[in-house]
Amino acid sequence: MFEGDSVTLTCRGPHSSGRTHTSWYLEGQSLNSTETNILHIKAAEVKDTGKYQCQTSGFTRSDPVQLTVSEDWLILQIPYTVFEGDQLVLRCRGWKDRTVSDVRYYRNGTDIAPSHTSSSYTIQQAKTTDSGGYHCTGSVGFDLSKMSPMVPISVQELFSTPELRVASSTETSEGSPLTLKCVTQLNPQKPDLWLQYTFYKSRRIVKRPTSSPVYQIAKVGLTNSGLYSCAVRMMTSSIRKQSPELNVQVKQLFSTPELRVAGSAEAREGSPLTLQCVTQLSPWKSDLWLQYSFYKNGTIVKGLMSSSMYQIAKVGLTDSGLYSCMVRAVTSDIWKQSPKLNIEVKRVPVSGVTLGVQPRHGQVVAGEQLVLSCSVAAGTGPLTFSWHREGSGLALWTATLRTWRADYEIPAAMESDAGEYYCAASNGHNLVLSPRVTVTVWVPVSSPVLTLSAAGSWAAIGDAVEIQCESHHGSVPVVYRFHHEGALLGTRTVSAYGPGSITINLTSESDSGAYSCEADNGVGDGPQRSALSHLAVLVPVAGATITTDRAQPVLMVGESLNLSCSVQVGTDPVFRWLHNAQELDAASGLGLPSPVGHVLYVESVQLGHAGNYQCIASNQLSPQRVFLAPSEILVITVRGDVRAQVAVGVTVPILCLVAAAAAAIFYIRHWQKAEETCFSAWRRSTLDPEQQEPPPQELSPLAAVGSSKLDPTYGNVYPQEQGSGDVVYSVVSIKKGGRDRPMGTPLRKKEYLVTYAVLPYSKLPRDSATRARASEERDQPMSDIYENILRP
Repeated sequence: MFEGDSVTLTCRGPHSSGRTHTSWYLEGQSLNSTETNILHIKAAEVKDTGKYQCQTSGFTRSDPVQLTVSEDWLILQIPYTVFEGDQLVLRCRGWKDRTVSDVRYYRNGTDIAPSHTSSSYTIQQAKTTDSGGYHCTGSVGFDLSKMSPMVPISVQELFSTPELRVASSTETSEGSPLTLKCVTQLNPQKPDLWLQYTFYKSRRIVKRPTSSPVYQIAKVGLTNSGLYSCAVRMMTSSIRKQSPELNVQVKQLFSTPELRVAGSAEAREGSPLTLQCVTQLSPWKSDLWLQYSFYKNGTIVKGLMSSSMYQIAKVGLTDSGLYSCMVRAVTSDIWKQSPKLNIEVKRVPVSGVTLGVQPRHGQVVAGEQLVLSCSVAAGTGPLTFSWHREGSGLALWTATLRTWRADYEIPAAMESDAGEYYCAASNGHNLVLSPRVTVTVWVPVSSPVLTLSAAGSWAAIGDAVEIQCESHHGSVPVVYRFHHEGALLGTRTVSAYGPGSITINLTSESDSGAYSCEADNGVGDGPQRSALSHLAVLVPVAGATITTDRAQPVLMVGESLNLSCSVQVGTDPVFRWLHNAQELDAASGLGLPSPVGHVLYVESVQLGHAGNYQCIASNQLSPQRVFLAPSEILVITVRGDVRAQVAVGVTVPILCLVAAAAAAIFYIRHWQKAEETCFSAWRRSTLDPEQQEPPPQELSPLAAVGSSKLDPTYGNVYPQEQGSGDVVYSVVSIKKGGRDRPMGTPLRKKEYLVTYAVLPYSKLPRDSATRARASEERDQPMSDIYENILRP
């Protein structure tokens, strides 16, 4: 406090009250006595600084209280007594309550206040670690910064750090009680605090918070050993203190028992079995009295007794199970059980496993029965047999029997049943496998299929034909035999799946016929024969020849013509006829019929039938393979009689004269002098009309002269239809003079008048039937009389 401040001191004790006579002391010296427990100091002075104590009757002096009267500019005011959890308020006060700015607080020389602090600083819950020397700094008025004197602060404990102690008087051993106590000391100034205690083992709660500082275990065991601790907490605050860990070790009287098989490690049917319960006594309890009991699958088989042995004279399979033993300390009533021991009584091991096969050697024909017999030479109890095939994974069949042999049957073996087989046998002791046995399933061949490489079953002489024979089912190797009309052609042996084949070169028509093959692998009912496949061998045509029914190829008009075409060799030849290098079907104007096969017949030949004749024989395997044989050219000559020649000679001049007369009359009327010249010529239709010799280039029709009164008018044209027959034409040449022509008429060039004539009915139909009908419908027989052709 500052000089001039007042302070009140109060003396408190167990039975103090306001009207208690109290003695006061300063620095150990008697200061004053009051009738009450209060001492007032008004307008304190520096000399009042010191340690004050008080005392009431019947009690000792109190702890001293330091009172400091300061002359400084700043002082740090604090509570005199501070306990854990109390609020600690620090106040930096200026002389005569002057304003203090820029206040900072320090503990043991270290700034502890935030950046912005008022004239007081509060620690909400004080801890013992907050103890130390405190002071403050600040500016008083306009003076520079001032520092207060250092004031010591001691934060007192409400209760001491607890300690865990073993309260039992006896040593901690199995079966004895255990008492643990959590010990702490309350502050004399806080004797009425309310505390709670919590107990831990290996940092896990074993007793939840209670007001009792004691934790008890009525009978400890080895599992109660461990690190224990306790925690003390004040109910009215968050003050909590933990004790150090205490290691509690419970001494065992004897070890946990272990059940062992005495003698042989394996239990076999018919052999004795001895079980021993083994435990170790503690050295300091070597005289402990123990009792033993034995259990099987949780059921007691031998009650409490002093012997640690359990014997079975001859074990069977029913003696198998989980065994254990229990050990009890009689004096302390401690029980300990051994871990369970699995006792499995085993049968006599299986040995000598073999696999037999019927038929012998594992050779079976598809569809026949296959028997696999599994047998053992030794082994007791029910035996479990299983049959296996390499690569199949799971067992084919499993059977459990009380015999030393079991059979696995496949009623009808298939090709897929082939492979390596083995069997396994077990009586629960171990699994024994037999040696491998190979099973071969022979599959008879199926009816083979014969295939010819010839397209459409046709081939020509000189071709090479491949014949394939294949049976799609059956074991290999397979022997294929090839036949032609029952005769053996060759043999092929195939060792892998696929066809067998031979190649034949065709040399004659005798290679035609029925082909077949047979397949044989020695299994089943013998060789299997294919269906017949027919091959036709085509002989290419050759040596075509034309023959006639006449000694000489010279005919008279009206006679018949009969030509025949033949070949030296060739299968089913087809004939074509040519006349003057053109097919008869394409010819025009001859009136020839279409040829029938190898014969060409003309009932009545005409002069136009003369010429070069040729036949072409052909046959083919396909549109791409065609064989041709042309014959030599036969020249046919046709001669006419004398009357026909005379008629022709007379007819032509007459036509010319008629045409000339008509022209002369016309020109006379037009004051012209006519001069005419007449020409006649034969034209045969051996060439197309386009190939016939045309009239002179300047030839003009009669109508060009300008006359429209002449009737009929003939045209300067070719016959209307190509190939319509023989043509005779006349040319009239008129030489025009310059006299007596009308005035202004230009001089004309040399002009021609042309008239065409044709034989009537000269064109015959091409086919014989139509030709016959046409002949019957004609009004008059064919002749060499020609007609003029009207101009269209």
